[in-house]
Amino acid sequence: MAALSFLLWRTLQLEARARQVERERAELVAERILRAAVASHAALEQVPAALRFVMRGDRVEVDDSVGWLPTGPRPEPDLVVQDRLERAARAEFAEHDAAAATRQFDELLQQPLPTAQRLEVLAAAAWFHERAGHGAQVAPLRDELDSRIGELEPAQLGDAGIANAVAAALRLPRGAGEPAWAGRFVPLLPSPVHAGLPTALQRPQAAAAVAARRDLLEAVQREWLGLPSKPDAALVAVGQESLLWWLPRDDGGRDGARLSIGEWLAAVRAAGSAGELPEWPWLVDAVVARDAGESFAGVPRLSGLRPSVAASVGESPWLLPVLTLVLLLAFGLAAWLQFRASRREAAAVRAQAEFLTTVTHELKTPLASIRLLGEMLAEGRAAGREPEYYKMLAGEAGRLSVLIENVLDLGRLERGERAYDLRPVDVGAVVGETMALFAPVGEREGLRVELHDRLATPATVRLDRGAFVQAFVCVLDNARKYGGAGARIDVETRSEGERVHVEVRDHGPGVPEVERQRIFERFVRGTAHAHGGTPGVGIGLYLARTIARRLGGELVCTAPLDGDHGACFTFTFPMETPA
Repeated sequence: MAALSFLLWRTLQLEARARQVERERAELVAERILRAAVASHAALEQVPAALRFVMRGDRVEVDDSVGWLPTGPRPEPDLVVQDRLERAARAEFAEHDAAAATRQFDELLQQPLPTAQRLEVLAAAAWFHERAGHGAQVAPLRDELDSRIGELEPAQLGDAGIANAVAAALRLPRGAGEPAWAGRFVPLLPSPVHAGLPTALQRPQAAAAVAARRDLLEAVQREWLGLPSKPDAALVAVGQESLLWWLPRDDGGRDGARLSIGEWLAAVRAAGSAGELPEWPWLVDAVVARDAGESFAGVPRLSGLRPSVAASVGESPWLLPVLTLVLLLAFGLAAWLQFRASRREAAAVRAQAEFLTTVTHELKTPLASIRLLGEMLAEGRAAGREPEYYKMLAGEAGRLSVLIENVLDLGRLERGERAYDLRPVDVGAVVGETMALFAPVGEREGLRVELHDRLATPATVRLDRGAFVQAFVCVLDNARKYGGAGARIDVETRSEGERVHVEVRDHGPGVPEVERQRIFERFVRGTAHAHGGTPGVGIGLYLARTIARRLGGELVCTAPLDGDHGACFTFTFPMETPA
């Protein structure tokens, strides 16, 4: 055992050294992959499209899905236009002079105005005529609004005046639903303007995606402009957990992405499995640094490499002692199992020898009686009592036949060789016929066997008639042997719902509750009779229950309901359902 343990320890030690060399090689491969990935399009192509961006010179390129980015403060408004709009508002709300307000709007609309101011005036005039009930004037103003808004570029929605005019045009009452440009421009409106629209006009999911994408591009542009120098290909730490990554393009621009350390490492691993970079070695993992100023292999926010979880198991200092202890325990367990198996085998041999001895004794007893009765008849010493002797011979022969049949059936059942012919059988009739055959055996020993038929109608059950008779006789014979001399055996047939019960009740000492399951085991007898003079080998009840269950029923042992001495053995079978 000690030599084997030393051999295991030495083997594991060599394995640990080999694993260490392999991990060192893996660290070199991983470092080479990280340095190559910083300047490789292969890993960038694995980044989701929502996280990627394109730089043009010093500004981020705004794609159609975003439409525009904030461009700084709004230009100063035209004071003349603002004055005319304020006069129209005073005339409408303070002076309640609709004609004066109409003149102000007409004068403004006749002037050539820039796009943003023209849209603002059109929206204000349309809403004035809508509130005043001038339906004829609202329609042409709304049509011009729709026409001019439809010609806008997405980037123009970044102007607050244009965005507000678009929102005002959306709110105008329309008989035919939304304008044609609504689906294109609503998600691109500034977030405060979009949130102020009626719920029915909003596009919440599309607007949220636009806002997230716009936030990314704004952050990228702000961080790019804040860099002291603009490297051609690099990763730059952004905040605590993110990276800014860009690579040069063939057309002079730059592709890039902003993503977390974990996302970037996942992109590198995916690129390696795709074949553009070497595949990442599973023995090591990259370590995220605590200090934002750290970098490893040209990657900021990384502090180095460490063994992966799988590799760490082979390098644990506790592995060798633990495995040695496990080996010793395994050998000890194997020895204990071998010892227990040997004990079981010895117990099985003893049980087999005891069974053969008991069966031989049980066979000798009826054979001796048959021989004695036969000699007395042959020698003429039974003059005048021949019928009685013949009856005794028949009883002993039947007893011998039942014992032999039970022993043979025990082997067939355990080998699964016994087949059953299930047919509809009248249980009450079978019970009555069997008891008529068994009654002489009971009378010879001073037992009364009484049948109590409580079946209102014939109870039909699908059974193998011969197998059921065998099981029933085993239970009757058990009651004969343990029911007490001079007592009686009561057999009752009854039905409850869709089940039929056949109960055999003796009036002997009974079966203790703790043994009512165990007596159905093979070669097991009650403790009160295990070493007594009552003959038996302990297979009758085992055969009876096994046959009952193979026929689809059950056999149980209970105490009598009247509280008197004895034991009740009850067969239960489902009744045949009429077609």
